[in-house]
Amino acid sequence: MGSKGLDNLPAGALAGIASALLGYLLLGVIWGWTQDASLAYFHREVFLGSPLYKDRIISLCVLSIVPTFHLAYRREMDRFARGTMLVMVVMVIGIVFLQYGE
Repeated sequence: MGSKGLDNLPAGALAGIASALLGYLLLGVIWGWTQDASLAYFHREVFLGSPLYKDRIISLCVLSIVPTFHLAYRREMDRFARGTMLVMVVMVIGIVFLQYGE
């Protein structure tokens, strides 16, 4: 199964979710390293416990999807790229809800 076998919306959506999670883990590890705290502390206290930072953290997670989208686009994997874009759009709607829905 070559790259064209992966050129579908569900694979792109899964890759978008995986990229966002990787971005979250990277952010949490770097934050923990600079603050001398654990990833668990970052998740529990900074992300879940602080509504002030939640939308900013999710915004950085959305940005971590962009390289995956760019790679798919450059390889002309249009359906895969649409899947990653779908995840980005849903996450941005979630950010708007967090900012204005509460």
